[in-house]
Amino acid sequence: MRFLHLSDTHLGYHQYGLVERSKDYFDAFMSVVDVAIENKVDFIIHTGDFFHTHRPSNQTLLEGIEIVRRLNDHNIPIFTVAGNHDRGSGVRDTTALEILKHIGLKVLDAGVDDSLGVNIFGLKYISPIFIKRNLKLEEILEKLYDKTQSKNNFNILMLHLEFEPFFNSGLKLEHYLPEGMYNYVGIGHYHQRQEPINLNGSTVVYSGSTEYTQFNEKTYTEKGCYVVEVENGSSRAEFVPIKNRMFLSYSFDDETLMDVIKSIKELELPTDKKPILFLKGKTKKFLTNKEVLEILQKEALMDRFLHVSCDVVNQSKKILDFQVIQEEDKSTTIKEKLKELLEEDELLIKVEKVLEEIKAFENLKDFEDYIESHQEFLEL
Repeated sequence: MRFLHLSDTHLGYHQYGLVERSKDYFDAFMSVVDVAIENKVDFIIHTGDFFHTHRPSNQTLLEGIEIVRRLNDHNIPIFTVAGNHDRGSGVRDTTALEILKHIGLKVLDAGVDDSLGVNIFGLKYISPIFIKRNLKLEEILEKLYDKTQSKNNFNILMLHLEFEPFFNSGLKLEHYLPEGMYNYVGIGHYHQRQEPINLNGSTVVYSGSTEYTQFNEKTYTEKGCYVVEVENGSSRAEFVPIKNRMFLSYSFDDETLMDVIKSIKELELPTDKKPILFLKGKTKKFLTNKEVLEILQKEALMDRFLHVSCDVVNQSKKILDFQVIQEEDKSTTIKEKLKELLEEDELLIKVEKVLEEIKAFENLKDFEDYIESHQEFLEL
């Protein structure tokens, strides 16, 4: 028996607001379908976040239909569970996954399918807070296993949950996974693929996403899927990479910026799918994102990329002393301008403290998570 494991395709994601990126997600999904057909797999498991939203556009729905129909044409069933993006957030409505069920997508929600002579179990996304407050996950997985009458079959479990050490959830898979019940455990939600491991008698595989939803040069790994061979109750998972749009990342400071620009100019870049460029800088000379982008434009580099992201971090001690505001022929710091507007020294001190705290966060999501659990942070 041979099956394919993929996850987190996020179909319909217009990353950076670009139609081209939405097409990239569709192309990546189709590339995995090509792998499935070429390897003549018996079925596919998809461990959640099929779509980027539970209410995708009509165009995205058509793409989902095209994918499932192409698999139908090659007699390859596809099983999935609802990820956090698929199920929405507190909205009780028919999801896009339910619509695709009508053309053959098999969606498992705390259920099992044994129609292929193999037991495929699925559990949809559940937030870690809800699990810790209301559920005993180990009992849920044991009861799920008990739903099948053919326990001698090869048993596959699909999950889309937040486990340590990839998420700061307090949930450790080894504490919840029943010993020796599931032969293969495919997990979604974490986008960086991991090498298969053996845990509590199960082969555990994080296949990662098929496209880059975020970029971190420290974890920049190939995207793709796992093709799994099963023989005599044992499995062997082999990663198969796919081709994605190129992402490039450079770091610079005040002294090395022009060297980085020179290196970028010397690159031979693909023209069919323009790369995405990330620039991360540190400055003590009040260099701004706008100025860096203007240099790229002057060097005729902007048109060579689909999207350019620039993040210049001020290394001066006070963030309010950094950015200069131009007013006619005058210039003033943000701190001076806020002092004019606020007219209250105590309030200015509190605002400055808030901005200094914000500077410590690397992205908006981390900041939002912090605010959610520290409401007092914004109490002025």
